Amino acid sequence: MKTNHYQLRTVLFATAMLVLLTGTLAYADNIYVACYGNGDIVKIDSSGNKTIFASSFNGPTGLAFDSSGNLFVADGNGGTIEKLNASGNRTVFASGLSSPQGLAFDTSGNLYAAEWGRNQIDIFDSSGNSSVFPGSLSRPEGLVFDSSGNLYSGSQLYSKIYKFDSSGNRSVFATSSVPIGLAFAFDNSGYLYAASWGSGTIQKFDSSGNGITFASGFNNPYGLAFDSGNNLYMADEYTGMITKFDSSGNGALFASGLSQPTFIATQVPEPATLFLLGLGALVARRKR
Repeated sequence: MKTNHYQLRTVLFATAMLVLLTGTLAYADNIYVACYGNGDIVKIDSSGNKTIFASSFNGPTGLAFDSSGNLFVADGNGGTIEKLNASGNRTVFASGLSSPQGLAFDTSGNLYAAEWGRNQIDIFDSSGNSSVFPGSLSRPEGLVFDSSGNLYSGSQLYSKIYKFDSSGNRSVFATSSVPIGLAFAFDNSGYLYAASWGSGTIQKFDSSGNGITFASGFNNPYGLAFDSGNNLYMADEYTGMITKFDSSGNGALFASGLSQPTFIATQVPEPATLFLLGLGALVARRKR
């Protein structure tokens, strides 16, 4: 009987992990783009086919998915953050903000928003209750967390990328010409990628802040996002194009004809989330 129970738990564990991995791959097939010019959120499949996922925003900027697959959209000119379910149905999550830009979730499910107009970063719990992150900076743009829970933000005014620990202690991580979009690859390599709007390049930084040029020759690179295959997507604001890069920096046109694309997002669970879910299943399997 014990053997049968053990085998059953093993099968359940394997099935759960398969569902998780399959879901991750399916999420990565779709790219979501905030189009500042016409107020649309555009969904692009793996072949580059575009559909309008939601519309009538007043200058959409930051995008981020929560662990339940809801898409959060910062409406820069409207001063709101809206929550969209899988069908695109919308509710106002937060309002009264001053030009919100980049969005990012931590592993506890709190949403961080770069409030460009007030030179601060806001934290929202799942109910929309807000507080101000203790570390401040001038004209924050994109936000991203590393695997250790440190928060990174680009500062438009000072052309720097800042790093904050969980207490809000700030240090200069790297210098970049008007850094906007930030992204970490999903291979846990620890490299931070930054869209340098001012220099028309994408930069790649190691954990010590040493940088190299990953790709160049763009007009105004803005949003960055990785899929689960570690392909990098970049939105070029004024050409209306999305470029897809492999790990060597080889780029190819992925989509075009977008109206001032700003931030982009792929619905890929964070590595820490996948680890915790898998660990929970493993503990359940080992219980007698």
